[in-house]
Amino acid sequence: MNFNIGPRMMKTGIAVALAILVTETLKIDYGMVAVITAVVAMQPSIMRSITHIKETVISTIIGVVFALAGAYIFGLHPVSIGITVMLAIAVNIRLGWVKTVNITIITISVIMLSGEDTLDFVVLANRLSLIFIGILSAFLVNMLVFPPNHQKIIYRTIRKATDQTTFLLRYIPSRSMKVKELHDKESEIEEAIKEIKDYIRVIDDEKGRMLIRNRINFMKDIVVFKQMLKVVELEFQLIRNVESKINKIEEISENQSFLVKKLVEKIVDYHENIMLTYEGKVLTQEGMEKDSFTAMNLTINDLINELQQSEIDRWIEIFPVASSIVTLMVELEKLEKYTRRHEQTF
Repeated sequence: MNFNIGPRMMKTGIAVALAILVTETLKIDYGMVAVITAVVAMQPSIMRSITHIKETVISTIIGVVFALAGAYIFGLHPVSIGITVMLAIAVNIRLGWVKTVNITIITISVIMLSGEDTLDFVVLANRLSLIFIGILSAFLVNMLVFPPNHQKIIYRTIRKATDQTTFLLRYIPSRSMKVKELHDKESEIEEAIKEIKDYIRVIDDEKGRMLIRNRINFMKDIVVFKQMLKVVELEFQLIRNVESKINKIEEISENQSFLVKKLVEKIVDYHENIMLTYEGKVLTQEGMEKDSFTAMNLTINDLINELQQSEIDRWIEIFPVASSIVTLMVELEKLEKYTRRHEQTF
């Protein structure tokens, strides 16, 4: 069993320790509230931490208002707290503040769980201080300890997805892979694509952060990553099309099947060379890349000529594969241009 402690786990642990240390130093009771808030407030990026603080302030104010109103109208019984929390959740959802609704719930709970018949200013200030200690602990640790290198993280995920798609594109045309293994690989690719999209949303958030050393390179990275994602998605679409159509294509025409397999092989080689060039593992050879793309164009022209001589029902069978190949070739050419202008800098 693998046991891996990542940076976010470490940062969460440090934030918890800091929250406990502060509450004990200031001799504030119910330090567990600060601990829970620190865990909830830990975000995957610095910019999201800043945004989260803004949203948390609003949610805390909502929580205070509902806690005071609930205490005044319903009292401080457990049922009263439950009713107040339900109403607060409904209002948060109605206003679109779903992400920080948990902070609102924590605020209401810690204020109303005073154990007394009424609330006073001291109790209110004490409970609110616990929430802000947790939030600030998470923010400071996220900003100062292991600042996330999202370019490195997202490229590692893209590279993993690319390796999986190129692997399948090498073996699916020859039908040499077991069905279960094929489906497992496809599921892994789908999960990787989802993960890449999530990281791209995070890295888009970071565009507004003032701590970026080289903003131009950062923006170029985002453009390259989005194009890499588009290529991976198109390769996955090609995998699905080849998987479903290759048997029929072979039945229709051995020459068409040969041309499709030849194109897929060239696409895999072309993509792999682009990635290696971006990583700086091979020298940029614009002429060679151009020759490779020209060879793919000639092959696709041969395939189109074959299709023009086919009957319509046969043409329909191969069209999804041919369309996927053409679209992928265009996007690969764009990726090659982007990576030639901007090599890996992280």
